[in-house]
Amino acid sequence: MRKQLEPGQFYGHTLLKRSLADLTLAENEYPAHSHLQRHSHERGYFCLILRGTYCENYSRRARICGPMMLVFHPPGERHSEAFDAEPVVSFNVELGADWLCRLREMGGTFDQPIEFRGGKIATLGLRLFQEFARGGTGSDLAIESITMEILAAYMGRQPTTAHSENPEWLRRASDNLDACLDQPLSLRRVAHSVGVHPVYFATVFRQFNGCSAGEYVRRRRVEYARRILANPKIPLAQIALDAGFADQSHFTRTYMRYTGRTPSQDRTFLRFKTRHAPAS
Repeated sequence: MRKQLEPGQFYGHTLLKRSLADLTLAENEYPAHSHLQRHSHERGYFCLILRGTYCENYSRRARICGPMMLVFHPPGERHSEAFDAEPVVSFNVELGADWLCRLREMGGTFDQPIEFRGGKIATLGLRLFQEFARGGTGSDLAIESITMEILAAYMGRQPTTAHSENPEWLRRASDNLDACLDQPLSLRRVAHSVGVHPVYFATVFRQFNGCSAGEYVRRRRVEYARRILANPKIPLAQIALDAGFADQSHFTRTYMRYTGRTPSQDRTFLRFKTRHAPAS
């Protein structure tokens, strides 16, 4: 019996799952020496193998899947899996109708299986998984942005610009992001505000900034928080909210990742530095 899985449904044991912006993201584990009978998924998805190996049969063909391999499965593709001698962990990202619409807007389709063994697109997949696992408000924008980069790479679309300097629309977009650090942000809304398709926006943004839009916003939030930390009258919880973090705990984790110190430690350091600064 060939079964079609409903949207958001995957076989295996679900370790973590999130739904965001018409995406379903799930980390799944499959036991060693297990088998999945031939089945299909109502929605298309891409899969990054994180650990383990297995043989997958699809469309009268077969492939060996292993770590740092990213595979696109179009909607309705029939496939089966036979897992090897160790458990397999995969990261699956299912695309809703909105995402397929964006592909069509860019002249792309999602009707053929494609695989990537390492390289840029698998690296983007790993970055996407890291954002998914990290969670927090800052990860939503990064997930949206990196997914668009992956789809651009899937279609073979690389941004081309006529000038070595930032396009004017990108400067305006960065200003918009800087002005809304304390608010939930959507890459689609930012791209729309400057008249650029979101998939193109995501790829050009990384080209000129060296990071996703979500990572850019996270860095700017830390920079903003650090500028006002030396003021002892502002509680850390208030700084966290003003800088756009979900709560003080999320603020502390993110701040440590960028600076190597907690906000409290940096506040003490900055106050000490201010007191002992040489008089002008």
